Amino acid sequence: MYKTTRKCKCCGKLFTPEFGRQVFCTPACREQYHKRTKRLRKNSVTSVKQIDQIQSVLNDKALLSISEAADYMGVSRPTVYARIREGEIIPIRVSSRTLRIPIEQLKGNSALLPQPFEGDYSILISKEEAQDRYDVSLRRIYQRLREAGIRTRLIKGKTFFPKKELDKILPLRKHYNPDEWYDAEELMKRDGLTRKYISYFIHRKGITCQRQGWTLLINKEEWDKAKLLRGDLEKNYLTVDQARKLYRIGNKAFYDGVHAAGLEGIRQHNYMYYPKSELDRLFKDKTPKIPPEIRRYYIRRNDAIKHYHIGTKRFTEETEAAGVTKVKTEGHFVWYKKSELDKLFNKISDQ
Repeated sequence: MYKTTRKCKCCGKLFTPEFGRQVFCTPACREQYHKRTKRLRKNSVTSVKQIDQIQSVLNDKALLSISEAADYMGVSRPTVYARIREGEIIPIRVSSRTLRIPIEQLKGNSALLPQPFEGDYSILISKEEAQDRYDVSLRRIYQRLREAGIRTRLIKGKTFFPKKELDKILPLRKHYNPDEWYDAEELMKRDGLTRKYISYFIHRKGITCQRQGWTLLINKEEWDKAKLLRGDLEKNYLTVDQARKLYRIGNKAFYDGVHAAGLEGIRQHNYMYYPKSELDRLFKDKTPKIPPEIRRYYIRRNDAIKHYHIGTKRFTEETEAAGVTKVKTEGHFVWYKKSELDKLFNKISDQ
């Protein structure tokens, strides 16, 4: 049994489903929902038939009343008045209290245009045309219209804007040549790059770019020469895990070194990449350089203690008393001459 809870599609009560696709809490709710759906579907078909009958009766009339127009379109009277206010329907006033609507305005092939009330509505454009013409989002278009006190026009269920009025308050979109420029959004989809990474690479490589509203255009020739693809990213950059394994350091040591050096990483999906050259400079093997002569003729104290099987205190006292030659190297290491240690500790062992 599933532990999750769902809301019944019929009664709205919460229940625990017994199988994956269960949407009703009980079989009774399922039957009731299907009966209700069947009844609504039947009523909708009946309504369509009734509207067709009404239209066939009213088609012979030239002028319709408000009620007849509502029946003809299959809507309510308030809807008819709302369309009159919007200018979609232009009634004819017969008397001070009587309006009549020409039936030609209600037919689907009517070429009627709404009458303007403020601004220049001689040229109208649709929402799709406005989005392509202006370099702003559709939400911004509606916002600027409200600020300017300009209303839209509803024509046969579609929204239209006054073109000349929008030209005054919105910037036109600048179309670019795709043979010369890349759109950053296209690069993000094509190469799987992030917007932050593209901006970082443009700045680092000095690639020419320009901004048109929300669109970032990148010089195509310069970008292709830079050849920043995923293969180059994996070749010249390392993730945090790769760097830790390569340099044999812990997580804290890695981030402390990166932050101290002010090194900025590049986020790619769920991974953070850092330039390999900069990481080499920070974490590459910094083992002290010991001359080969020292390694050949000298030995470190800990190694000597293990080799001669003696304690630390005895080793220190005997070497200081005998004046064994010592050499200090990088890394604060102290080396003792092997030949002198052999004579010293072999002599002690003989005694």
